[in-house]
Amino acid sequence: MKNIIVTGVSRGIGLAVAQTFLAKGYKVFGTSTSGNSPLTDANFECIPLKLNDSASIKAFYKTIQNHSIDGIINNAAILLENWSQTAVDMDQLRQTFEVNVFGTIDLTESLLPLLNNGGRIISLSSGWGTFSESSFDATVPHYKMSKTVLNMYTKLLAKRLESRSIVVSAVNPGWVRTDMGGGGAPVQPQEVGQRIVDLFENNTQSGHLWYNGKISEW
Repeated sequence: MKNIIVTGVSRGIGLAVAQTFLAKGYKVFGTSTSGNSPLTDANFECIPLKLNDSASIKAFYKTIQNHSIDGIINNAAILLENWSQTAVDMDQLRQTFEVNVFGTIDLTESLLPLLNNGGRIISLSSGWGTFSESSFDATVPHYKMSKTVLNMYTKLLAKRLESRSIVVSAVNPGWVRTDMGGGGAPVQPQEVGQRIVDLFENNTQSGHLWYNGKISEW
């Protein structure tokens, strides 16, 4: 049985990703800030994790350090600003980067020794974080900048891990109907969950951004 780590499984995309992996027979170690999740599958374990707390990341590592890992799905993220906001608020920027950038990178780096050769790392990015976004505007600056940094980390990590045959990918899930995306979004979390698992099982092309099952421009 393969072991998968999925961050942010209390709701939304993370919950859907975990459910899809479990349905296909994987063991899932999920995270949430409280350590709680609606999932009750026998092959699921939810572990408390606060990405903005380095001590919490160390504690998470100690909990799973005796397991080998086949995949890391970096899903957990925050969006603090109003969608119409264009001005940079330094407090919000720092808070956003603590979770979406520093915490995600810290967690990933700590888990690399546990990740099996030939494993997979998939990070949830956003079209908002790309330079190729067709409808680009100045709104949501903190979230956009954080996802742009995550995209570069994906490319850098893909190069670093080539010798271990670890495939590193970023995924633009589109506008998804979650607490973050809102009720008017056209994409259901379950659709994204299936795309993530398909990418995990079938993709051998490292260092790319994916959208709707195809390689997309950064």
